[in-house]
Amino acid sequence: MELNDFLTIDKLGNNFLAVKGYSENKNRDSGELESYSLEISIQDEKSPFYFDLISVKVKNLNPTVTVESLKNSKTTPVQLNNLQMGQFNGRIWINCTDVLPVPTSK
Repeated sequence: MELNDFLTIDKLGNNFLAVKGYSENKNRDSGELESYSLEISIQDEKSPFYFDLISVKVKNLNPTVTVESLKNSKTTPVQLNNLQMGQFNGRIWINCTDVLPVPTSK
């Protein structure tokens, strides 16, 4: 078996909490902001990674759930748009293109 055999995004589930806020990822050469990282708690009880904390790179400088809205929140339910996972040199990477609010049910 290979590491890639375990890298299926479905195993993370669909229920996530953003923990605290975004951290900035800056370009090493220019020092310019190029993306954000967000700590995510997996809340799907069916996931083998239930309650694990993962770091997700957000490849968007203007995510729908804004940097300001997460600044003072301890946890916020979120959806991760276009969630992807892979490995490079034995390290797992996880990224998404946007962070969306979870619709509230009435």
